[in-house]
Amino acid sequence: MVQNPFIPRYHLYGENGPVEDFDFFHIETIPARSRSLGWSLDPHAHAHLFQILVIMEGSGRLSGESGERSIDHETAVYVPAGAVHGWTFAPGTEGYVVSFTSDYLSGGSADLSQAEQAALMCASCKVTALDPLRLRRMAFALSEMAAESNEVVERRAIFRSLLNFVLVLLFEQPASPPAADSTTGFSLVQFKGLVEENFRQQRGAEFYASEMGLSVARLNRFCRLFLDRTASQAVRDRLMLEAKRLLTFSNQSVQEIAFDLGYEDPAYFSRSFRKDIGRSPQEFRTSQSSSLTAKPD
Repeated sequence: MVQNPFIPRYHLYGENGPVEDFDFFHIETIPARSRSLGWSLDPHAHAHLFQILVIMEGSGRLSGESGERSIDHETAVYVPAGAVHGWTFAPGTEGYVVSFTSDYLSGGSADLSQAEQAALMCASCKVTALDPLRLRRMAFALSEMAAESNEVVERRAIFRSLLNFVLVLLFEQPASPPAADSTTGFSLVQFKGLVEENFRQQRGAEFYASEMGLSVARLNRFCRLFLDRTASQAVRDRLMLEAKRLLTFSNQSVQEIAFDLGYEDPAYFSRSFRKDIGRSPQEFRTSQSSSLTAKPD
């Protein structure tokens, strides 16, 4: 695996222009971007974009936070915002890539479907083999969106309906708990958004409770209900996830990663990482490097 000094974060892959993090939707075919790049996209992340990649014909190899895996044709891969991923496609692979922001999906409404809730709370890449019926339905929805892609703004309501339909096909049996409690106004999506924006500052539960208009005790009660974690533990989980991403996909030193994640003392970061993960940062990096560079059987 070739590491970068940092994990590249793009809007769309290879584009370094202004990031459209509000009300954004885009669909393109796999070869539209991959063919000119030799069918290979290095590991990267999208800060605000959720993506659905569907391979209709051909195959690919996904480089993710859990290592590498082969992706066959007639398979969909859901990539949540922030997840590190890279692709190597077999030449001639056909399919679609859908990219969208969370607010485009919700349309500004807090009343999300179960599939939408599951999609927004999904924390890692989800691979779904499509049976013939789901494949036909998926192909219909994607082809409809692709055919009208120059009218995304004008036909926003239709695109949102089609996008929700695609998510239903991927999350037909969502295992995630409800994202909101309508009797209290608590929103797990809002909490996770606040964590995403602030985890590097290592703010305490008091900050998140204040931002959400709740007491710390109530926030922790809801976090235990929905996440089986306290608020502070949820923030720490996100911090450790980012540490693992940086150790795996960047060549920043352990000290640099510690500072990047808001630790004043790298030694304390190393102790915290070992306590949570069971290995030192360097041991984890070595094991991940071996996993990502190992050749498949």
